[in-house]
Amino acid sequence: MMRRKLLIIILLLSSFASSVSARVLPAEPPFNRLRFTAEWGYTQCAFLYRDYNFISEEGYRVFDRSHGFDWHANAHFMAYLGYPLSARSVLSLGVGYMGVGRDNRLLPVTLRYDFHPHTFHEDGIFYFAQGGTAWHIHTTAGQMALHATAGCGYRFRLCDDCALDLLVGLKYLRDHPALSDPERAGNVSEHNIRKNVAGYCALDISVAISF
Repeated sequence: MMRRKLLIIILLLSSFASSVSARVLPAEPPFNRLRFTAEWGYTQCAFLYRDYNFISEEGYRVFDRSHGFDWHANAHFMAYLGYPLSARSVLSLGVGYMGVGRDNRLLPVTLRYDFHPHTFHEDGIFYFAQGGTAWHIHTTAGQMALHATAGCGYRFRLCDDCALDLLVGLKYLRDHPALSDPERAGNVSEHNIRKNVAGYCALDISVAISF
């Protein structure tokens, strides 16, 4: 269900991007239009929802369903390759590293859409939305995570082909993390897990260089 919703969101973003009637880009080879962005940031996890259900080694069922504030700080790094759809909108594919929550490190792949009310060559505020999947660095139950972020930023033009961006976004991550075994050292065996869902809400603050 979550993957279907994420696919619908990506399709809607792509449809909206293609319909933006912004200024026409100058005629030039498509390769010359590519934009590269390197982004470094701070992630402050604020809320965690958990719903676990597994069979213990002794054979009894363990349930854990809870939610509440969960304050953990992490870092993230992303590299994006973008293609301008118009003078005001850019569609990018990104890969990188991010941490969310306690001991939760992932390698995300992200599709991102930026909208600049003026043009991406000018100073000023802009808006972005992105979503994708992520693979765990540490051993887990073997499932990928889904993530989405929406927010805004401000662009400072440094020169003709380079800009500094400051960004703030609200992130949601739906995950299937490893479960610590309550009876012995290590994690619960994958074949004993019946349900394993965690949802994280976090605030991203980052700085990026685009050229």
